[in-house]
Amino acid sequence: MIKEYRVYYNGMPATKEQLDEIEEIVVEQEVGRVWEGRIKIPVCITEDGKWHGEDDSARREFSRVRVEARIDEGDWVPLIDGRIVGKDDIRSPVPGQSSVTLVVHDDSALLHREAEVEPFAGRTDSEIAQSIFESAALGGEPDIDETPSHPDTNAVINQHGTKMQILRSIASRYGNYFAYVLPGETAGASIGCFKKLPVEPDPTLPELTLLGDCRNLAEYNVRENANNASTIEGATLSFSDKSVATGSSSYRDATLLEAESATDAPETETRKRRLPPGHNGLTDPQTAAEGAAAMSGFTLTADGSVLPLRYTGILRPYLMVPVRLSDTRYSANYVIFKVVHTLGLSEYTQSFTMRGNAVSAAKSASAGQPALSAAVAGAAAVSFNIQVDIF
Repeated sequence: MIKEYRVYYNGMPATKEQLDEIEEIVVEQEVGRVWEGRIKIPVCITEDGKWHGEDDSARREFSRVRVEARIDEGDWVPLIDGRIVGKDDIRSPVPGQSSVTLVVHDDSALLHREAEVEPFAGRTDSEIAQSIFESAALGGEPDIDETPSHPDTNAVINQHGTKMQILRSIASRYGNYFAYVLPGETAGASIGCFKKLPVEPDPTLPELTLLGDCRNLAEYNVRENANNASTIEGATLSFSDKSVATGSSSYRDATLLEAESATDAPETETRKRRLPPGHNGLTDPQTAAEGAAAMSGFTLTADGSVLPLRYTGILRPYLMVPVRLSDTRYSANYVIFKVVHTLGLSEYTQSFTMRGNAVSAAKSASAGQPALSAAVAGAAAVSFNIQVDIF
C-alpha cells in the first residue's frame, strides 16, 4: 500500500528540498473547532553560526500552507489549507534536538479577525450564512443547507462580533447545524459551510472493520451515555400580536443512522429540557426543538484508530462511515467528529472520535468487505518512505 503526501507553500508545490526537511506533519480536525496543522522541521546551525532556514519566506507568519494526502491511486484529499499563525521554536546545543514547528489554522481564522456590527433584515439564516461566506471571499463556492424563514419577518439580526461568531451563534439556535470551513479543491481556496450532519455514509470511505480477513481497525472503543437522550420543549412570545408559539420534539423523532435507536428508554426515564433563551422571533420553536432533540440522541461515542497498512480511506469530520464490529449492536453507521492525521517519515496514521444515534437491528458474525477507494490519476508526490519530486 502506497501512502503519499504533498505540501504547498503560498500556492506553489514544495520543492524536493523543502519536502526532505519535514520530519512530521500532524493535522487535527474536529467538528466545531478550528482545524490545526503542525509541521515539524529539524534545524541546525550553519558554519557561520546561523540557524538554517530560519529566514525562509515560506515559513513566515501568515504564509499559506496546504497539505494533501492520498493512499494508493485514490484521490488527493486536502487535510488543511490555511495560514501560518504561529511557530514553536526549539533551540538546543545537543545535535538533532533543535526544530521549528509551523502552526497552521484553516481559513475560519479569516472570519474571526474583525469585530463589527451589521444588521440583517428580511433574510433567512441560510441566506445570511451565504452572504457572510461570499463577503469573506474564501475562493470556493459556499455549501449551505437551507433554513426556514424567521417566525417574525420583521425581526432584525444585528451581528455583534466577528463573522464566525455570528455564524456559530445562528447555528447554535438550531442545535443540529454547524458553521465551518473546509479546504477547497485548489491550493489557496476554501469552502464555507453551513450544514446539518449527514444521514448517509460517504461513498468515498471504505467500511471500518474490526475482525476477520478484512480487518482494518486497530481498535474501536464505544461509550454510551443514555442519559443524554432528551425530549426538548420550548415556547416563544410574538411581540407583534402577543401570540405564543410552542415546540416539542424527542430524540426518537430524529432520523436514525441505522435501524434502531441507540437508546430505547421508556418515556419515564427520558430527560425533558427547555430550549435556551434567545429564540424569540429568530427561530421557530418547533424547528429548534427538533434540532436540539436530534443532537441529544447521539448517545454513542467511539474512539479508535485504523491499521495504517490496511485502511484505504482518509477520514474527515462531518462525514459518515459504516463500522462493522462483528456480532454486536454497535455495528452501525457513525458520524466522524474528530480525526488526527499523523504523517511521519515511514507511515501515515489516523486516530478518530465518532458519534452515533442508532444501532444495528440485524446482527451478523461475518465481517463486511471494505469498499475500494476511488482511483484517479494524479501528479507524482512524496511517498512516506521514498521522497520523490512532486513536479
